[in-house]
Amino acid sequence: MIFLTKQTRVISCHTKITIKVKCIVLLTLLCCVSGNENVYQRTNDIFLQNTFSTLTSPTRVKCCAYCDQTDDCMSVSYQESSRTCKLSRDPLVSVFVNGQTDTSWKSYSKNEWLLVFRGTPGIGGDIYTAWVDGIGVTVDDVTCMTTDVTTCNKNYRNPIVDSWSSVGMQQVKFAFYKDNEEAAYVIFDATGSDITSWFSSSNIVDSSWTTLATDSLNIFSIYGHDPGRRFMINRNYGGCPADAGYSIIVINKALPCTYDIQSSYPQFIISTSATSGTPETMTGMDKADVMAIFIK
Repeated sequence: MIFLTKQTRVISCHTKITIKVKCIVLLTLLCCVSGNENVYQRTNDIFLQNTFSTLTSPTRVKCCAYCDQTDDCMSVSYQESSRTCKLSRDPLVSVFVNGQTDTSWKSYSKNEWLLVFRGTPGIGGDIYTAWVDGIGVTVDDVTCMTTDVTTCNKNYRNPIVDSWSSVGMQQVKFAFYKDNEEAAYVIFDATGSDITSWFSSSNIVDSSWTTLATDSLNIFSIYGHDPGRRFMINRNYGGCPADAGYSIIVINKALPCTYDIQSSYPQFIISTSATSGTPETMTGMDKADVMAIFIK
């Protein structure tokens, strides 16, 4: 049986539960966290099949609270008639892929980002085909399932990417990391997209590059400038010294600029300010350690 202390504050509405838990008591065990807050999105008539724990919970709110206090829990299934609470590692975006229709159940999922791709520099290969076709990627190497700098020597691609049209995600986050910190990001509206069409200036919702949404751009494309530049957000060409942009993933030295000539490939060149930089001289630009794509 689960009890929440009086320090717990819960706000609920028709489709969401916002839960801020300070302490939770499970029989004689007291577990406390500080400032933990999550929004749980409800999906009606769905039972999550990939569950790892089952317990009895008097309410759906307490079921979600238990998930909040359990490592790796991303979603719950709750059956009100039996007061059964099942915990799952499935994130919100995979509910319709991994769920089963059942009118006696409802699922509640944390509205969080799910890492679906990690690009690793210096390992060779074309990051475009790794993303689009899954060529040369890992799906289970835990050292690659993070944005931290690790011993990872592959690109990671979550198999959920192959179910893109079924997932029903709302947003995609394209981000770069340097020294284990987020260095730049763009958030896109992903409604009705496929695995490449979300990457468009018309879909920008937010970005650390604050001039990006209104800037004049000549290339905004995952395919980029073939044969050597991918995931390219470029402001202008003007001869190599005058080139300016926000992000370039260089995959080989097929093109003639100095920034195309690297000691290993791919390399992630990004603007380090709110506006574009100059890759030829690396003015206002740097090399990132990790590239990542998230969905939710």
